[in-house]
Amino acid sequence: MKIRSIALAAAAVAASSAFAAPINVDAPSTVRIYMSGASAVRAALGSVVLNDVCGGFANSSATVYNATYDAAAGFKTLTNFWAVTCKLPAPKLGLAAGTDVAFFKSDAGGSAQGVFPVYFGTARPFAEVTACTTGSGQAFSGCPSTRTAVPTLGMSDVEPAMFKGFNVPSDPLDADDDNYPADGLSAAQINALQVTPVIQTVFGVAVNTNLYNDMFTKQGLSAVKDNAGVACSVASTDEQCIPSIGKAEARTFFSGNAEDWKLISSNAAKNATQVNICRRVNGSGTQAAANLMFGDAPCGSSNTPPAAWDASSSAAPDDMSASANTTLGNLTVSDYLIANMGGAANGPMPVGSKFVFEGPGTGDVVSCMNQAQKADGYAIGHISKENAPGSNSWKHVRLEGAVPNGTNAKQGRYDYLFESTIQYNKSAYAALTSAQQSFITGFTAEIAKPSALNTLSSANKAGVLALPTSYKGAFGTGTAAEIAFGSRVNRGGNSCSPLAAVK
Repeated sequence: MKIRSIALAAAAVAASSAFAAPINVDAPSTVRIYMSGASAVRAALGSVVLNDVCGGFANSSATVYNATYDAAAGFKTLTNFWAVTCKLPAPKLGLAAGTDVAFFKSDAGGSAQGVFPVYFGTARPFAEVTACTTGSGQAFSGCPSTRTAVPTLGMSDVEPAMFKGFNVPSDPLDADDDNYPADGLSAAQINALQVTPVIQTVFGVAVNTNLYNDMFTKQGLSAVKDNAGVACSVASTDEQCIPSIGKAEARTFFSGNAEDWKLISSNAAKNATQVNICRRVNGSGTQAAANLMFGDAPCGSSNTPPAAWDASSSAAPDDMSASANTTLGNLTVSDYLIANMGGAANGPMPVGSKFVFEGPGTGDVVSCMNQAQKADGYAIGHISKENAPGSNSWKHVRLEGAVPNGTNAKQGRYDYLFESTIQYNKSAYAALTSAQQSFITGFTAEIAKPSALNTLSSANKAGVLALPTSYKGAFGTGTAAEIAFGSRVNRGGNSCSPLAAVK
């Protein structure tokens, strides 16, 4: 959870004066919900709150902070700290129409921050929506992360029991992390949480554009035709045309055992350039899913640990948080990546070295991919499928020949798929207002529904599925939303279990 020297650097840039918010977020009658945790599904989460709960921007009181939304691109967060507020346009989640709700989300540090702070009751930073610096109407940005609160709700890409060993946060600048048990929560502590599987998240191996194009060449895909009989190109989106990486190859890179790019590229001019691994921090659910998929950790008897920042051989300081007390100060993610990928905004990429970047949020992994492209090098990492490249310089590749998409995943043809859970502390829940309790129990049930996922934009729909238990009837039947999102496979609430078809 490396946020102290990155995201919280913005905390000092608070606006000099507040603006007139559409609702009073701090009024006693406002239902305030603070959620910390998973960043992989941040777009889906934000879209459900905005569109399904608040009725979308057609509701004039619906407002987003440090985020944007449009029908084509969907919900996009601008920082690791964002919020959605509105006056409910209709009864929802057990609350009356006209109820003011304010939903705050902290993505920083990832899924473990939706587990440990929820159990221990430790305060986390959130967006201060009364001090935004830019925006008007229904979208504001530049909101500093100076609001602090104990999370009332947590979300994680995998269940709480998975956060043990190197899945536990370990930020040397965050005193709270030092209090988190290295072996994770005990069975009794987990039992003190109400843990509910809600959706399935599709993950994928991502590479920057340079590497994607050279993998395409190495695999001879220009000689392949797509399903329409047209010759493949690097711009093709047909399944037959997308480069593939094997699990053994991916494991070699993600464990830090690849010294060059020869395994997956035949470009002699780039194969000796720095091996850049764009991963998430310890405690990220995306990283926990990757650790299980490629290292069998923490489930197997012989785990393969992922490469960490201290495996880097680059000249610049390697761990942004650890070195913030010495030479880096409040170095931004962008400056840090530039320093480790050539020392200039556009390279050149170092040769014969290795750089492992641990990003606080998914957006930081995207930044790592983009900088590798600017420096004319290669990068590989983990990005969930609900994230589309857009104008960024990366793409998902096939894994063992299977395209990471909902169609393959829900049928059991792609297994880089895990069940996301929502949890709250049972004792803390009992002390909340009845309105907060209604929101929490109602929202937990709502986000699991195929109908709620159907309110997402096409971009945000790509990486989430509804659990087999969320819809009645056989797989591939029911409403249009149930057919589109209903999965036939699950792990039964245990990420260590293999996927099994249950419908």
